[in-house]
Amino acid sequence: MRRLVALHPVPMELGMASQRASYLQRALIGLVLLCATGDAISGPVGDSREATIRMGSTGSIVRVHRGSSAPAVTAGATPSYPFPRPRLTGFSPLIAITTSSAHTPPGIDDWEHHLETGYEGNGDTCNPQNPPTGFCGSLNPPANENFVVGILDSGSVVDLAAGTGAETLGMVGNYLTTNVVPIGGVGGEVNALISQPIGIYAAGLSAVDANGLLNLNAIVGHSNVAALVAPPIACGAGEVVSAFVGTPFLSFYNTVIRVDTPRRVTVGGRTFTAPDVQIQSPFDPIPDFPRFFAMEIGGIFPVATASYYPDFEDLVTPIIPTQLSFASIFVPTGGVFFTTVRATMGSPTNPLISMRMMVDTGAQTSIMSSGIAADLNLPLEPDFTVDACGVGGLVEGIPGYYIDYVKINALGGAMEFSRAPFVVLDLVSPEGGPLHGVLGMNFFWDRNVIFQPSLTLPSSFHVSDPIPVAFADSNVDFHVDAADASFFFACITGPQSTGVSPECDHLDADFDGSIDLRDLAKFQNCYSGPTQLADPNCAD
Repeated sequence: MRRLVALHPVPMELGMASQRASYLQRALIGLVLLCATGDAISGPVGDSREATIRMGSTGSIVRVHRGSSAPAVTAGATPSYPFPRPRLTGFSPLIAITTSSAHTPPGIDDWEHHLETGYEGNGDTCNPQNPPTGFCGSLNPPANENFVVGILDSGSVVDLAAGTGAETLGMVGNYLTTNVVPIGGVGGEVNALISQPIGIYAAGLSAVDANGLLNLNAIVGHSNVAALVAPPIACGAGEVVSAFVGTPFLSFYNTVIRVDTPRRVTVGGRTFTAPDVQIQSPFDPIPDFPRFFAMEIGGIFPVATASYYPDFEDLVTPIIPTQLSFASIFVPTGGVFFTTVRATMGSPTNPLISMRMMVDTGAQTSIMSSGIAADLNLPLEPDFTVDACGVGGLVEGIPGYYIDYVKINALGGAMEFSRAPFVVLDLVSPEGGPLHGVLGMNFFWDRNVIFQPSLTLPSSFHVSDPIPVAFADSNVDFHVDAADASFFFACITGPQSTGVSPECDHLDADFDGSIDLRDLAKFQNCYSGPTQLADPNCAD
């Protein structure tokens, strides 16, 4: 794998088209020589590769292994797989997250969160320019510098920061209680500390300027919130989670995620690329997309607000973090959003299995339970396996399967998919009992979407028509450039392969079950460099 990646020369990013073509041709010549000799083609490059694919608050996939029995996708396979094939990896709605000390003043028994339209607290008690009472300062000033890039995660029932992310946000010291709650995911459980009531705010990456500073006038949030602070969540490639905001936050806003408007920012020396995220009031107009499917809030009890629950000794210190709740005087129980997804193996006319799946904006891939896998009569031998990292560490060999047909009913017409990848993992549902699965954003990797929640009315997930994306634009930034070249070279299998690694599947342009010189020729046609938009029809 490393030898193939090394073939990609640094000067590929030169601006002039002739220079780009010259350096690209040199790289391709080296690759042709390797293909001709068969060196490093059929070994670990195609069978196993490192990855960073978020599974929501559950954890992240850190390595993908191609199985020995993966179904071959042969030339002329269109009749067998007539619908769009989801990628293993979809988008991740990255957001800028910051904090303040905005909370209800002492002596007022108010445990409910308060929605904030800007970097302010409750009324005039928290003006960042002139805090009159001391309740509104940044936890780690200045707030426009000390923020983190985190995840808007509809699969999380709490707001959370972890490791160095919590330190950057100032969620340390006196801003923490000594009360803990266990949080679980891949690999087991760890204890997380509950914060004192604070303010948590977020905005899309468009709110970060060229100097890496956050525009505090562009953020929204909620105050008087008891969040969780977890230990560093790290294995393999490093820390997986900095922070995320969950349903206590996003249940009260509409979120427009525009894949067709990618944002690239540099924060703390790291560069992040993600779709544009617009967090809007429920009263603001939203784009008109041609389809939407229904979601419903699920949990142990009905919910109407978000609140924490206090220690009865002082009626202030949180002993249960802020979650969705029926009322501030009730113990919060949390909640997430569900929809029905149907699937079958073989012909789409076969009986469909219905799955009540959690709609998880924080998950780049999709998950089904072992019970659903059994209902689908999947074989014991998986099509691929993954190694995943979560709060409890690393778990290896998690099975994955390609599902022949998946259907999501929607107003405007059902969305149908072929050969959809799922990881099989048993999770506990917020409603109690096992969770059928997680609908991740890989089904919408090339679509704009709107997460439109409601605690009292029907909720909706709006979906645009597919957005034209050039072949080999793996990170969907509408350029086929150095990053895509490195990914492509790491995915190459050679002509004798019987299948490709699942996250490389979209690079098999001729559907012959291998990524080889024919696909390489299409990549060469599509290469645009970092400044020129790639032609979506370049591989035709």
